[in-house]
Amino acid sequence: MKAALLAVLVLILCADQANALYCYTCNWEQSNWSCLKAKKCSDKDEYCVTNVASVGIGFLSLWKRITKKCSETCPHHNFSLGLASYTSYCCQTFLCNLRACPGPRLARP
Repeated sequence: MKAALLAVLVLILCADQANALYCYTCNWEQSNWSCLKAKKCSDKDEYCVTNVASVGIGFLSLWKRITKKCSETCPHHNFSLGLASYTSYCCQTFLCNLRACPGPRLARP
């Protein structure tokens, strides 16, 4: 029964995604586990954006905050000041902003 409901949900989302962008959303969360809420974006939105503010040394993160959202534009936020950084990543496909630190960002021509 659960598998059938899951299959129906996937079919509905897949049918609806042809005309709409879906992104994961959260606001200023400490963990990516808190950023797993999917949202249908407005018709104006073209990007899923992940913003990561962090303080750390190399791969050692002492403090991190993650924000994920739908956006009309792809922001060009890539700041690094000593141990602190603020980076934005953009993508344009169905629920593409799952990871908190994805690969290279999508650059707009």
